[in-house]
Formats: sequence, structure tokens, C-alpha cells
Amino acid sequence: MRRATWWLLIALLLTRTIAQRAVPTACEDNACRCDSFTRLICHCTEEYEELTLRPDGAYRIPSMATAIAIEGCKRVIFLSETIRNLIQLRTIELRNVEYVVINERALAWSPFSRDNEVDLGISIKIINSTVNEISSYAIQGQINDILISDSKMINLKPFAFSSLTGVKSIELTNNVFTNIEIQAFKKFTTANFILRGGEARTLPSRFLSDVEVTNLFRIEGVTIDTLSSLTFLVSLPKRVLIENNIIRVLEGDSFHITSRGPVTFRNNTVSAVSKGAFLGFTVDKEVLSVMGRQELLIDNSTMTDVLPSSLVYNKTTLSLRVDGLNLNVKCTCQLAGEWREVLNDQGGIVNCWYDLEAHYISVPTFVDSRCGSFKQTFWIFVIVGIVLVMLIAAIVIFFIVRRENEKRKKMQVVLPDGKTYRETEFHIVVERAELLTTDL
Repeated sequence: MRRATWWLLIALLLTRTIAQRAVPTACEDNACRCDSFTRLICHCTEEYEELTLRPDGAYRIPSMATAIAIEGCKRVIFLSETIRNLIQLRTIELRNVEYVVINERALAWSPFSRDNEVDLGISIKIINSTVNEISSYAIQGQINDILISDSKMINLKPFAFSSLTGVKSIELTNNVFTNIEIQAFKKFTTANFILRGGEARTLPSRFLSDVEVTNLFRIEGVTIDTLSSLTFLVSLPKRVLIENNIIRVLEGDSFHITSRGPVTFRNNTVSAVSKGAFLGFTVDKEVLSVMGRQELLIDNSTMTDVLPSSLVYNKTTLSLRVDGLNLNVKCTCQLAGEWREVLNDQGGIVNCWYDLEAHYISVPTFVDSRCGSFKQTFWIFVIVGIVLVMLIAAIVIFFIVRRENEKRKKMQVVLPDGKTYRETEFHIVVERAELLTTDL
């Protein structure tokens, strides 16, 4: 009886194996092949422009695949659970794809328990592509690093990147973000998070939510229309660098970041800065107790619609240093008065736009030259003096001209023929008269 049972099990296994071998995998897809390292490599052509990646059925990804590399396709779709059971997988790379959809849990990869001593994860790269949608919970699990560069990101759904483990780096470089929903990056730890270059209409509230960055948090060279309140809810970076960005609206408490080191805000151009825009920066309690307050540096940045209240900061954990702040407004004594307290407290370099010389000058320099009680009226006196001088000169010239005209009127000669001649010079000829004699 037992022998019959074993033969039945063996027969079933053989039948399943033969059936699986009979079903073609993605290696037999017209646009794809598998090399000797079991890498699935797909190069789409004009004849085969679309590719759908699936976990089972015909043209599924083979279970022993170590990498997925796709290039030059018009349309690529990852179905749900596509890579869930690919234990050997290490890399996913998409290049030059015109339309990408990553469905829910499509790139969720957790074949090993978190307690496993083997530190394995996959690398995801998307380069020069258009990602139409990354669905909620699309990318999860054991991910080593994520690189998305030179791409257009049309829709990022909530929790698109969530519950990640073992992440070393997330880098988003030179991308254009069209629509990002709240909490697109949710609840994970990474060594580095870098957002560099590209454009975004709006980075919404909780764009990064409950994200721990253990080394470097960097926002560099990005053009952003609106940086919403609570955009970055981040904890524990050793260094925070926000550099060379163009931001139209910076809302209050946009950066809700608890740092373990200094915070640098350098070479940024901001059109409108709301009250408390820097108030969300703070320092970890343990670091504060050991190393004391950390520095919040504002260096060589230009702001247009800004008030001193916009620079309010957490004085308990941070010390503010202003090495260069250009107020993109015309220098006035009233403006100088508004910024007097900041200058007295920080002693930093705050500049305003000086119209007369068409460049920025420091607010204290402007105050020294233009804002004393006498200096404020000095130019009024100068202008009044010039007007008086011009008026006196006009009166003098008037009387001189009038006098000359009167002189000319007096110098007229009337001759016997009735004609009148006006001369400017008289010649007097003296003739001697002799007596006539009549000696006849």
C-alpha cells in the first residue's frame, strides 16, 4: 500500500515537472532571452514593443532568475507578486522605457526572514524612463538600494515605497515629478536619502513619513513649486544638506527633521518663506546631551517674501548662523528696523537690494549710510539746495537779459529820411570849423 502511495507521489511530481517544462517562460518571449547566468535580458524591437512580467503562467519569469534587465520598450507592466518567489534575484534594471506601470506588491521581495543572518536584498534601477504609476505597496521588503534617474514620474501613490528593510541608499536624480500623493515613502530605514536635480510641482505633506536616515539626508539642485508643511518627517541623519534649490513656496515646518549633526541651508533661492519654515529642525536628545547644540547654517541664500519670523528656530537644540542671506527687496530704513533684532542676536550677514548702485549691500552698511536722524533728511536738504540754486540762477539770468534789452532800446538813431537805425557802436568825428573871408 505504501509502495503504491510513493509511486503515486512520484508520478504526480514528474507530471508537474513535465508540465512546467512544457509551459514557456519569459526566456522564450520574443523580446527576451536568458543568459548563462540566468539573467532575464529583454530588448524590445518595433515588432515586439510591449512586455508584461508575471509571477506564474506562460512567459512567467523563471524561478532561478538572478537579474531582470529591460531596455528600449514602449510599454512594460509588472503584475502583482511578480518577484515574490524569485529567491536568486539580485537586480532589476529598466532603461529607456516609454511607459512603466508597477502594480501593487509587484516588487515586494522578502524570501528570507528578518532574523536571517544572510544580508541579502535586491537593487532597483530605473533610468531615462517614464513611470506612469507606482501603485501603493508596489515596492516592499528587502531592498539594498534604489536609483531612479533622468525619468518622468507621473503618479506616485501612497505607500509606493514602504516597509523596506536593509536599505543602504535611495537616490532620485534629475527626475520630473508630476503627481505625488502623501506618504509615498513610508516607514523604513536607509543610510542615505538623496533627492538631486529635476523638478517637482508640489512635494506634499508627509512625502517622507516616519523615515529614518542614519547617515546623509540631501536635497540638492531641485526646482520645487511648493514644499508643503511636514514634507519631510525624518529622524537621525548625521548630516542634513539642503543646497542649490529653487523653491517658490516654502511652507512652515516643511522640514520636520531630528538630526544627529549640523544642518546646512546653502545657495537656495526661495520666493516665499512662511513663518516657522525652519522651526521643525531639532537635534536628537542623546546627541544634545553629549555634544551640545548643533549648528543651523543659512549661507548665501536669496529670499524674497520673508520676515524675521520665518527664521524662528529651535534655540534649545540648535544655534543659528547666518553667513549670507540676501533679502530680494529694496533697502529701506523700515526694512532695516524689522531685521535689527535678528542682526543683534546673530550678528550674521543680511543683505538688501540697493537700487542706487544696483547690487546687494549689508543691512548695517545701509543703516550707517542712510538711516541716521540727519542722514534720513540729508538728501532732502541736498535736493532743496539744488532747486534753490537753480531758481536763483534763473532770476539772475532773467534780470541780465532784461537789462541788455533795455540798453538796446536806448541806442536808436532817427535820420532825416524817417528811417530808424539801431547801432551798437557810435563813432564821433570832430571837425574844425574855419572862418570864411570875403577878400574879393
